[in-house]
Amino acid sequence: MITLKQKILEHIEGYCKKNAIEIEVESILSDLNEFLERVSAPDDLSAFFQLIGLITRVNNVSTEVANCIQKMLCLAPYIYNAFHAHQMVVNDLSINKEFYRNTYRKGWCHERPFYVLLICSWKYKTDYHSIALLAAFIKQYFDTIDSLTDPELATQTTSREEEACSSFRLMMELRYKTFDPSRAHILHSHLDTPESIAANLDSIFAGKYSKLNIYPTSHVRVLRHFFRNSWCPAISRTRGHGDKDRRPKRYGDPVTYPIVGTDDGLSAILPKDNLIPDSEGLDENDFYPSQSFVMANADMSEKRDRKALLDVSINFNPMVKHRTEIDVTSRVRRSHNIGMQNTQLLMPAELYLLANKLLVYGSRDSSRETAIILWIMLLLSKSVSEVKNLCVFRDLACKKQGLYIDPNGNGWWCFPLSHSTGPRLSHIGLRKTVEDVFTACPKFLVKLITTHMGTRLVGSLIEDANVEIIESILAQKLAKISDNSGGKRLSLKRLTNFVSNYINSTNVIDPIYIDFSYAVNMYTTRVARSYSSVRDQKRCDQLLHFWDDVEKGISAYSGKPFAVSLFELRYWQQDEQYLGSTYTPTLATIKQLIIDLSLQTKASSPKTLHRFEEITYFHNAFVAYTAWMLLFGTGYRAAWNPLPSLALFLPSLNLMGISDKDDCDFTHSRIVAIPSVLTVQLIEYRRHLGCLRGLLRLLMPQFCSELDNIIDVDRQVLSYDNLQASAWYTKIRNSRSQHGPFFFFQKQKSGIVTRSLSPSQLVSVLKEKNSIPANAGRHWLKSSLLDRGVDPELINFQMGHWQAGEVPIGNYSALSTIEAITELVPILDLLFRELGWQPLKSVLS
Repeated sequence: MITLKQKILEHIEGYCKKNAIEIEVESILSDLNEFLERVSAPDDLSAFFQLIGLITRVNNVSTEVANCIQKMLCLAPYIYNAFHAHQMVVNDLSINKEFYRNTYRKGWCHERPFYVLLICSWKYKTDYHSIALLAAFIKQYFDTIDSLTDPELATQTTSREEEACSSFRLMMELRYKTFDPSRAHILHSHLDTPESIAANLDSIFAGKYSKLNIYPTSHVRVLRHFFRNSWCPAISRTRGHGDKDRRPKRYGDPVTYPIVGTDDGLSAILPKDNLIPDSEGLDENDFYPSQSFVMANADMSEKRDRKALLDVSINFNPMVKHRTEIDVTSRVRRSHNIGMQNTQLLMPAELYLLANKLLVYGSRDSSRETAIILWIMLLLSKSVSEVKNLCVFRDLACKKQGLYIDPNGNGWWCFPLSHSTGPRLSHIGLRKTVEDVFTACPKFLVKLITTHMGTRLVGSLIEDANVEIIESILAQKLAKISDNSGGKRLSLKRLTNFVSNYINSTNVIDPIYIDFSYAVNMYTTRVARSYSSVRDQKRCDQLLHFWDDVEKGISAYSGKPFAVSLFELRYWQQDEQYLGSTYTPTLATIKQLIIDLSLQTKASSPKTLHRFEEITYFHNAFVAYTAWMLLFGTGYRAAWNPLPSLALFLPSLNLMGISDKDDCDFTHSRIVAIPSVLTVQLIEYRRHLGCLRGLLRLLMPQFCSELDNIIDVDRQVLSYDNLQASAWYTKIRNSRSQHGPFFFFQKQKSGIVTRSLSPSQLVSVLKEKNSIPANAGRHWLKSSLLDRGVDPELINFQMGHWQAGEVPIGNYSALSTIEAITELVPILDLLFRELGWQPLKSVLS
């Protein structure tokens, strides 16, 4: 398949050879790419000829202005001449149509406003002052691009770049009569300074040109700000809602979590609130990269005074900033791939020494409180300020965050389990979860706490004191222990982050169990926790497994059993309880869902004559069954058009390529394992589509030609080079407009049409008694893999929940994709057998 870019390159090469212009192919490609990047051209180069037409139209009025614009756009003269002097011949009608396209596509005004401004030049006024103003605008655009794209200066809906380009484009159109550069003397030539142009625009607001019917408009106001580069942060005003402020504050007063594994002040900046309340079981944060922003060496505990001057040490050199960003990125990646030898992880020798010292401190009245604080920091991953907020209570009617002591004298850590959202009232058949988590506290620690409190039965664990003073005392104690041992300096940070670092380096258990048990704010679990539903007994078993592993390491170092038990296995309730996700369906609900979808498919089978309406009805039911199986088997997010191409499905390896959350660099594209039943079903679905196009070829010829591309896509993709494959993948991934293998037939006034599969359509085919959210399969898969004790790295591999530097399909990754698939497929097969998923054969095939 030849792309438009390839044809353009061939045309330029042919022009150079014909005119004896000695230039290498690599240089041509470099010059072309520089021009395309300069004008923000789309990947498929649609409307490319309009860029050439712009220079031609300006050249007809002023050669000097045309040359100026051509230089600013980095358009090499031989590239312009290749298309201006010779017409490019394209046999492919679709490529030819895109090459000569003179309209912009949906979304371009937002994504590439400057490109839209250039390709719409055929609508503009063509007098000298108009083209001179266009040249002045282009020059100012490149000079102020940083301000135009600054997110702090953007409005709630548009960037300043989009606002300026859209306003200027509309003003320059011939039909726009309220602004005429030839009558309003805005500039004398394209060499006028931006300040002088802005000053002349002020004269419009002064009413100087009212006799000429040129009046101040919002477009002119935007142009004044543009040429002055005087943008200010947008002020949102709530109208008609009284005092209720409905402005989204997603990153207002952001929450910061420390990045464990680093020896400096790196913190991840996370949104405080969800942008849109979720109602279909899809965490809104799951649409964003796991690691968006990082703050280096900064204290985010206090709000900065907006009136205060910034630190003069800030470097404005872009190269220095770029090197700093690279350095921070590398440190973040290292922190997410730490090993057992990492200096931020407490070694068995240090743990052994620390534990013995704390036991000694606990035996003394003067240092018992110090021992209690340090034990809690180690076992619960709490900071000093968090420990200070813990309480001791003995009445369940008055639950508090802290230690509950039951009538038998046993201690239980109690922490609330908060959920970002709750399921809709219409959702039926979901697991019921508890709101509070109770975890057994070791008896030796309960004894220390009760002894320290004395006659004070309830209240704060730590009596009122200044946190900074406590931290100073604890730091001195740890420094003294370190000096006596001659080892690495112990610190409060290493103590608090021990559990996170240990899990990060060993993968002994999934960090979600620590998150649920002690309300530990770990940004590595901020999205995964929304999909995890775990049994309370399983959680306790995993905690025991974790601390047993730690104690074995200490015992191996000391050569004798550890003095105390860091965790004791006790269940709060003997009956089955679940923690976490409120969107996970029960086993009975899923089994009934499968039965209903299967019966619905069989009931819609067409009769012998295969009437058109019956075929479409059966197809919709068959799609629903296959799509629900896909969502349960792969952990696909509830996205439009899942599996956008059959080329992403490799049945011989039981794997599939997925891009349900991604950016321009395919950072979150992933490969997942698929169960054998789903593999058989997708093979049958491909056969079903092949028979469907044969039946509908005469009735819907255009649609069947699209089906040809869907079914026979493997032949096309295998012939692609890297550039073509990248362009193809960018086009089909996450697309609502492009037809994928999954689509529904819908009856409208114009007749039967096809629509890409959407989450709401998936839910609409369910019966009321099985009204589960569209993302229920993702919740079920994550929870089931946790319940099976699958390695956390493999779970993140399947679900796409990884951090910076952990990309499993990256060139630097040590994870073998084939080995991961081989390990996951038998587990997925077992889970599917428990649910009762079976491959269905299409009656059309």
